[in-house]
Amino acid sequence: MKLWKAITAPLLDAVIPPACLVCGERLEDQSQVLCEACEGKISLYSGSLCKVCGSEMKEYPCEVCAEENYAFDLARSVFRYSTPIKDLIHELKYNGYVSPAGYFALPLAELIEGDEDLQDYDYFCAVPLHTVRKRERGYNQSDLIAYATAKLLGKPYLNPVSRRINTLSQTLLSKAGRIKNLSGAFYIKDIAAVKGKSVIVVDDVFTTGTTLNEIAKQLRLAGAERIAAVTVARP
Repeated sequence: MKLWKAITAPLLDAVIPPACLVCGERLEDQSQVLCEACEGKISLYSGSLCKVCGSEMKEYPCEVCAEENYAFDLARSVFRYSTPIKDLIHELKYNGYVSPAGYFALPLAELIEGDEDLQDYDYFCAVPLHTVRKRERGYNQSDLIAYATAKLLGKPYLNPVSRRINTLSQTLLSKAGRIKNLSGAFYIKDIAAVKGKSVIVVDDVFTTGTTLNEIAKQLRLAGAERIAAVTVARP
């Protein structure tokens, strides 16, 4: 297999030159996802962040945590949801390009390794898609990201959460609409895998945290000891 790749990769590069998934600039090889110019535009989600919800803190105590009742113990994100990360997530979710999942896994793994509050978790899981949506897309992008991250860190990847309702897209819904839309959408299909465990739930974007919070509620009811929400990006 390695020999086959060594032979075919140069041929593929010649016939279909690899290109940046955001701007289309030609790349050196197929393993790249972004060109140098686009990588230079990446913005990390950093600064004075809440230790619990991970949001930017303008004053103390955290205004977001004061208004929300999060079921997870903490949330962390790597990037700001802006170009080119926003575009890469779009390509992954809607245009069939799976390479961004591997691209996101490394910085996620580095974030987790460098955060003392994210140590000693038992396994990773992902925000599930409904079977209809997964069939249409061909894969669950959060599954790909979570699995790749777990593999890099040498941690197990399990899938104890299922989605019973094919909900509407959360994108254009209000906060109240998001909560109503996801009510009853998730359930734990493997309680034995959850009870007494520490779980890192992975998703692509943390917007209001509604989806991750609904999953955390179900994990908590099933007996999860600790729950962390880790995402690629957030606005």
